[in-house]
Order: sequence, then C-alpha cells, then structure tokens
Amino acid sequence: LETVRRREQLLVLDNFEHLLTAAPIVVDLLAAGPGLRILVTSREALRLRGEHDLVVSPLALPEQTRPVGHRWLGVQTLATSPAVTLFLQRARAARSEFILSEANAADVAAICARLDGLPHAIELAAARVGHLSPGAILERIDRQRSARFSLLTGGPRDAPARLRTMREAIAWSHDLLDDAECDVFRRLAVFVGGFTLDAAAAVCELDELTMLDKIGSLVSKSLVRYDGDLGEPRYRMLETIREFGQERLAASGLEESVRERHAEWCLALAERVGPLVKHPDAAGFLEALEREHPNLRAALTWFKDQSDGPRLTRLTGALWSFWEEHAHYAEGRRWLEVALELGHDAPAQDRFWLLTGSGTLARHQTDFRHAIVCHGQALTLARELGDREAEAFALNNLGVQAMELGDFDEARTRFEACIAVVREANAPHLLTRALHNLGQIQRVQHDSAAAVQSTEEVLALAREHHIGWLLPIILVGLGLTTTDLGDYDRAIALFHESLSLAQARGNLSDVIDGIEGLARVAAATGQAERATRLFGSTDALREELATPFGPTELAYLEPVMNTLRDTLGANGFSAAWEEGRSLSRQDAIEAALTVRVEPAKSETPTAGRQPAPHGLTGREREVLRLLVEGRSDKEIGAVMSISSQTATKHVGNLLRKLDVPSRTAAAILAVRRGYV
Repeated sequence: LETVRRREQLLVLDNFEHLLTAAPIVVDLLAAGPGLRILVTSREALRLRGEHDLVVSPLALPEQTRPVGHRWLGVQTLATSPAVTLFLQRARAARSEFILSEANAADVAAICARLDGLPHAIELAAARVGHLSPGAILERIDRQRSARFSLLTGGPRDAPARLRTMREAIAWSHDLLDDAECDVFRRLAVFVGGFTLDAAAAVCELDELTMLDKIGSLVSKSLVRYDGDLGEPRYRMLETIREFGQERLAASGLEESVRERHAEWCLALAERVGPLVKHPDAAGFLEALEREHPNLRAALTWFKDQSDGPRLTRLTGALWSFWEEHAHYAEGRRWLEVALELGHDAPAQDRFWLLTGSGTLARHQTDFRHAIVCHGQALTLARELGDREAEAFALNNLGVQAMELGDFDEARTRFEACIAVVREANAPHLLTRALHNLGQIQRVQHDSAAAVQSTEEVLALAREHHIGWLLPIILVGLGLTTTDLGDYDRAIALFHESLSLAQARGNLSDVIDGIEGLARVAAATGQAERATRLFGSTDALREELATPFGPTELAYLEPVMNTLRDTLGANGFSAAWEEGRSLSRQDAIEAALTVRVEPAKSETPTAGRQPAPHGLTGREREVLRLLVEGRSDKEIGAVMSISSQTATKHVGNLLRKLDVPSRTAAAILAVRRGYV
C-alpha cells in the first residue's frame, strides 16, 4: 500500500474471473492510492463502485457481397475484415505460402462466421491450414454437433491449459457457474438464433423474475449476449458457446424434455401469430416470425423426428401464410409435404390448410400441376366440411392456376363461382381476390380500358376493408395496365406505393413485381438500357427464390423483351442484363425508384402534324393512323391492300420503333403527340 500511495501507476489484473471473491481488495487499493488506475480483464464484471465496463466484442465479420454459386465476390474486401485478417495471420504462421484467393475466400469468410468472430477459435482453426484446406476445415465444422470442438485443438504448448482447446476455453467460464446457472445455461442452448425472456422462462420452467436474474448472470459471465429490445428484450448465445451448451444438455439426460418444451413454445407462438400475417398491421407479426424462424425450424425437425403428424400438421398449417409472405417457397413447401405424409390422419380442416399452403407455394414455383392437384383436393375437403369460405378459397386458387396457364375461360368460371359463394359467405377478402384476378385476365388479354375500371374498383374495395397484404399486388396490376395505356406518371406513382408497402411487409415477391413494373415504364419511355438492367436484377432475385414467370406473364412480357433486344442489340442487351444481375436487392430497388418519364423533345409542326419519331416510313404512319382508329390487322390489310400477315409485321415494326409494348399504347402516344 505504501508503494501505491507514492506514485501514479497502472495496475493490470488479468483473468480475474476466478478471483471474484477478492474483488473488494481492488477497492482498497484504489482508496489507498489517488494516482492508481486498475485495468481488470475478466469474463464477469466485478460489480464494484466506480467500475466502468468495456465489453470486448468478437471480431467484425466480413460483409457478404452478392453470392455467385457458393462463392463470394470481392477478395480484397474480405481481406479487410478483422476476423479474416486474423485468420490470414495465423494461417501464414502455419503455412507461409498461404494466400486468400477467389478459390478459398468464401470458405475463409464462412469459417470466421461459423466461429462467431471469436479470436481464439479463429486462431485454432487457422492453425489447421498447415494440413487442411479452408474448405476441409469448414466441412468439418459443419459436419455434426461437437465437430468444431474436435477440430479446435492444438493451441501452443506454452499457453495455459484453458487456451489449448476451444472446449477448455469455454469450460473455464462454465465451471464458474453454480448449479442453478448451469441448468439454465444448458437449457438455453436449445434455442437457435436467440430467444426472448418469456420463451426462456417457458423452456427453463422458471418465473419471469427468476429467469431475468439467471439471464443477467449469464450475460455478465459472457455466456449469453443481450441483443437489445426488438419489441421485447432478446438474447442469444454465440454458436460456438451454444454447441458447448448442447453437449452439456445431452450429458444431463434432460435433452428430450427440454426440446419438447421448446417445440411446444414454438407451436403456441405459430398458432397465435401465424393467422395474423394477412392482417392490416402484420409487419410486426411477420418480423417476429422471421426472427424466430430458426427456432421454428428446430421445432419442425423435432416433430418430424418424433413422427408427430398431428402437431407437425398444426405447426405447418399455422406457418404457410408466413412462408408465402416472406417468399420461403421451397422450404415451406418441403415442410408442408412432410406434414401431409405424416398427418394423413389429421382432421380434415387441418389437411385443408396443408393442401392450400402446398398448392399456393407450388404455384409460386410455377409447379402448376402439383398446385392444381392440391387445390382440387382442398376443394373436395371444403365441400365435405360444408365450409363455404374454404370452398371459395379453393375455387379462387384453381382459377389462378388456370389463368397462369392461359386457360382464361376456365379461370373466369372458377372466379365467378368463387364470387357467388363469397357473397353468400360474406368474405370481403376473398371477393377482393377473385375480382382482382378477373381484372388481371382483362390486362393480359390487352383489354386495358376494362382492366383499369375493374382494378380501380378492386383497389377501392381493398382500401375500404383494410386488406393491406393484397394492396401491393393490386397496385402492380393497375400500374401495368396504366403503363399499357401510356399513363406513365400515374403508373410510376402506383409502383412506388406498391414497393413501399412490399418493403414494409418484407415480401420479396411483391418487391420483385414492383421493380419489374418500373422496368416496364422505363422500356415504354425509351429507357431501354435502364429497363434491361432492372429486368436483369429481378431475374437474379427470381432465381434466388426459384420463382420464374408463369406462361401467361411470360407471354405478356415477351414483346417488351423483344423490343429491348432489338433496341440495344445482342451485346448491349447482354451487358445491361448482367449488370442488373449483379445488383444487390437494395441497389435494385433504388435503381427502380429513379425511373422517371423523360420529357418529350420539342418538335416543329409540319402542316398541322408533328413528324413521327424513330424514322417511321409513310406506310408505317398509315398503319399508325389505322391503329388509332382501332382497326385490326385484318382490317389494316384490307384498307392497305396487303395481307393480314404483312399488316401484322408492319404493326410489330411500328411498336418496336415507337418503343411501346402494345397497340393501345402506340395509339395513345400518337394522339397525345400529334403524330396522326
């Protein structure tokens, strides 16, 4: 103490966590020496007056750029990440010629991510580069439970025993827990991707106040992390620590009962929140389900492994609308198929929702044959149950399949049957769906005036009944029709509103539709390169979701794509398309939102008529005049004394030169600009 009093100095106390009972001595030292400062490293706070905590976080992980196959782009960008930098330093110590390359960069980045940016774990993994490739290291980390601990060994012989393996490093902190904390720690390891206080209390079988105290203790000991308040407090374990906890849970003999309680909590959450994802204020419910999606997957796996068809049926039936809203098409469909197989004895009402969900997600993947079978079986079940609303739902879904395949007569029959049932069942959301679909038949058949009127009525109905989830789809349909009619300013406003709503709900499919709508406006207003980039960006997003265009929409889009190819040429089109495919989702959205109607260049009138743009020939001007009169190709041929086939060819050339998607749009453009 005499030495402390006489001078200013810094005292460093390293690894103090195993000496916490001696913590009051630190206060005595500070009181004795006014010039003394003490720096303490510990896995647990000392909880003394005057203590200032500085939490040392894991190393920052590399941000993933756009994936190409299973690789990441941007080796130089990855190399600047602190986690990757440490890996490279330790890897070169093990093998001096090791370099970060396009061949191994994705694996190195993934290793750092799997190890949560923990420096000690990264060092132990990198030391293996002397005899394993990064890909082989990653494969072993991912192989099975506890595989990483078998790999993360071989620390320096001169290091303390607790630092020679990752298991021992974590065990050092774990062994400082009391029995009650050990029990909570291993139970919490059942959660995947984090947990809330109420979820933890349910699984640990504790009241909320006791649970809060136990979590607080584990947070202070660096075994649990506080992730902040996302509507309610949320916590998580780093994956490496969680794996250690799973080992302890398995050894305790409690694993089965803990997983059962976890799965029950997930089922209760899904049945409470799942039905709300189509409600007006559903964004928060969708976000909650997305946050808990890793836990929900664990519960689905548990029910499947237990061959528990009834509860798997309930869980998947509660989640399919969420999977549709957030475009988890392939994953959701896979689980629904498992549930249909295991839940063949489930109640008819539950199987109706499984079939409806499976058919709907299959339709998003353009597997129309499967969708028709599922919705046909759902219709049979609904009629057996005497459930008129379910019957209307199935009829509408069957109509959608027919429309997607171009069988418009069958589609109309189904939609009209749905409407007849709906009026009896008083279900405005189903009425709105069916009326919207009838309007879309008019759109794809180029009956634009009728489509606008129909869709306007549907939009008003959706707003009146607060059917928010359907608004982006209706707005896109109306935007496409107004684009066909040449009302580009209104179309842009409609697509902007659609994109805004889709982003708020996190619905990627609706986001894609909004971007493609603005791409069509760009194409129709002479912005061919921009339009092609935007279509390229959504092509990559559709590929990511495995949701290609159906035949009807593909046919509707084909003239636009042909015009873009003709305008840009093969090389120009390909370059713009690939540039668009490289855009991130957010970059694609921002690029779409920049689409504007370019002001028309002033032209000198000649004899009361402005010259047509794009070098139209005299014959093409005559064709344009006849289009304005509403003549068909056959009538144009008769007036001009040419065959209807030749007239069709002239019309096609005319549309390409004017850079418009349809005959109606060409006629409107000609009238507005005085070309005829």
